[in-house]
Amino acid sequence: MTQIDDVKSRLDIVELISSYVNLQRSGSSLKANCPFHQERTPSFFVFPDRQSWRCFGACAEGGDALSFVMKAERIEFRDALQRMAARVGITLANNEESRGVGRQLFEINDEARRFYQQMLGETEAGFVREYLERRGINERSVQTFELGYSPPRDNRLLGHLRQAGYDDALIAQAGLARETDDGRYYDLFRGRLMIPIRDWEARVAGFGSRALDEEATPKYLNTPRTPVFDKSRILYAMHVAKEPVRQRGAVIVEGYMDAIMAHQHGYDNVVASMGTALTERQVDLVRRLTTDVTMALDGDPAGRNATLRSLESSWGVFQRRNSANTSVSMLQQPDAMELRVAELPSGQDPDDFIRKDPSAWPTFLKQAQELFDYLLTSLSDRADMESPDGRSWVANTMLRFVAQIPDPVRSDLYVDRLAARLGVNNETLRRALDEIKRQLARERRGEPAASTADAATPLPVRDHDAVEEGVLAFLLQHGMEPLEEYEEAPSAEWFSRSENREIYRSVIAGEEDGEEPVAPELQAHLESLRSKELRLSTQAKRDKAWRQMSLALEKEHLNNEIRQLSSLPEIMEDFESPMAQRLLRNNIRIGEIDRLLKPSSPNQN
Repeated sequence: MTQIDDVKSRLDIVELISSYVNLQRSGSSLKANCPFHQERTPSFFVFPDRQSWRCFGACAEGGDALSFVMKAERIEFRDALQRMAARVGITLANNEESRGVGRQLFEINDEARRFYQQMLGETEAGFVREYLERRGINERSVQTFELGYSPPRDNRLLGHLRQAGYDDALIAQAGLARETDDGRYYDLFRGRLMIPIRDWEARVAGFGSRALDEEATPKYLNTPRTPVFDKSRILYAMHVAKEPVRQRGAVIVEGYMDAIMAHQHGYDNVVASMGTALTERQVDLVRRLTTDVTMALDGDPAGRNATLRSLESSWGVFQRRNSANTSVSMLQQPDAMELRVAELPSGQDPDDFIRKDPSAWPTFLKQAQELFDYLLTSLSDRADMESPDGRSWVANTMLRFVAQIPDPVRSDLYVDRLAARLGVNNETLRRALDEIKRQLARERRGEPAASTADAATPLPVRDHDAVEEGVLAFLLQHGMEPLEEYEEAPSAEWFSRSENREIYRSVIAGEEDGEEPVAPELQAHLESLRSKELRLSTQAKRDKAWRQMSLALEKEHLNNEIRQLSSLPEIMEDFESPMAQRLLRNNIRIGEIDRLLKPSSPNQN
């Protein structure tokens, strides 16, 4: 989560806007006379569930909490962010300093990596090399994955880094050392097999480690979270697996050794999640390369409940990503991501399995099931399917998964599949699903559903928007030329997230002025957009991509407005009102966009 996301997640848009205007309840939203223009009938609405606002009157503007403050106070993005950060008690880091520190942390990690590798070759590390040999790790894998050894005493890494010119505070910030209460520093990693962890750009972001003394705890120890290391945003071995993943799909295992052993035997499309449940950011990394994903699970009967919880989390991530992909075009894979699960025999992990019989790995992966089918089969095996209680438990557990599907059509299809497998009436399952959705919403909020605006707890807000980011990435990498041939250039209002809107405005101004005057707090986001892999090698592909992306952006904006308008009781009260007419126009325009996005038939030019 970025500083911007952190600030926005702590803001309650109802509380914020209530300090400017008097809001009144209107169905699930709130309304007021627009604070930005004179009017007699309220056309300004706040939507607590989406943490957004919109004027359907003369302003025809909207956005999130930051965009409201910018407009209300007539201030720039950075000033609005600083004010809201102070409001919620967050101290913003100096971005220029943090980027400089980031470069230093990558450098210091790489120096530590060289030190650990050198130590592995020393006489005292002979037992470590013997351990690797017993584990079946050959010399080529040791070199490819840059394995090393951290000495058990004397703080030798600390001394080495000091001699290289790094100060203790920076070494500790990199997660390589810790400070005692009396101000002394010591090596964090001692007497361990060291495993460098490189990020998407192949920079050494941190380390994993394994204790070599079986009595030592913890057995596995990672670099703590730092400005450059967050294991939820990294897939281990992806820096060497990108092309194989692009060609053959991704196989995701849990541990470092599982991935190393797979690569050693030629299965170089394997990466490790460093934990069972997949995160949003990890799925985004895979999605850049493929839609074909297989999770290879350890055969651990004792951990089934934990595995089920992690799969529920992974399922939710995939469903949200597939839902977000419905209107995305050339920048992402056009097909839904497919998540399959292959479970190893009891008591084995991928490392064990591959060492025992490397040739059996492809056959094992071919037996992978779609996650829904895997879960249904696994749960059915654990329940008494002859009893009403057993069937009810399976149905309700599966419906928790179905409840996370944002697309109602996909959700309906899964309900039909579940009903057919369990022999349960479809409508019975749909009623149960509605109750489970309400229950999950209460769980997300951490309290019973609020009945008043003052007590309302916002639903989780997405920390990025794939469509918006796709358009920005394209313009950053290919320039503004596509806008010259577009009948109507995308409006800044089409970007729902204020940081994306600000970059869009700044990019256009930057083209004219020869620079990009982006707030320092947006620099990391800007660099992330520049680094997206677009894979648009020809002018024809770029032209087609831009047309599809710009239309998709407009469609997403219109759909957001339709969802907002459809929730307003005022629409039903007066079908001739400006808001009702706006709803009609939006629906007509979406129909036009859908026709423009429809692939041409082979006979058309």
